Amino acid sequence: MGPTETINKPDLPASTGTAHRLELAARCEALRGELARIVPAGAQLVWEVGCGHGHFLTAYAAAHPGELCVGVDQELDRIRRAVRKQERARLPNLHFVRAEARLFFEALPADATLAAIFVLFPDPWPKRRHHKHRLLQEIFLGDVAGRAGPGTPLYFRTDHAEYFSAVEAMLRTHADWRLVPGEPWPFERETVFQQRAAGHFSLVARRR
Repeated sequence: MGPTETINKPDLPASTGTAHRLELAARCEALRGELARIVPAGAQLVWEVGCGHGHFLTAYAAAHPGELCVGVDQELDRIRRAVRKQERARLPNLHFVRAEARLFFEALPADATLAAIFVLFPDPWPKRRHHKHRLLQEIFLGDVAGRAGPGTPLYFRTDHAEYFSAVEAMLRTHADWRLVPGEPWPFERETVFQQRAAGHFSLVARRR
């Protein structure tokens, strides 16, 4: 899942930019209301960014009934499939929300915190000129850290070697995160993307 929203495009007429900002504000307000209904005051949540069809988080929530699990994805069809899984499984601790990662974070209740973050097979944006669209970047990691207590784990998995190396290098020097080499993966359930991949790379980092 790669962030794609651009609030101010310099080549757009001013009226178009204003309309886009108003639309974004309306989406954020609607999302804020949705999250207020599913995230109780002061809650800790397990957050999957780019949840796809919901295979992983549905299985995780079933195995961890005491944890509030929220998955987000931008694609409507993926969220619809994920919601159907949640409904069939009848898991009250599991929710799927259609949202961009940054907008979700902006709309999250102020007193909610992250207990764990999963980023599984995000869009690698392989061409160098597109690397700016990658989800895992310095600023995003800093924003996430602001909602995570000391020791909160970040789990990252990808089948793209260059993206993995870039994220690993970033986390080695990031002020808010430390890599934990050798820490076991906490829960295994193949996603659709993992099933299609010839192999994958995984890492675990924790909030400093």
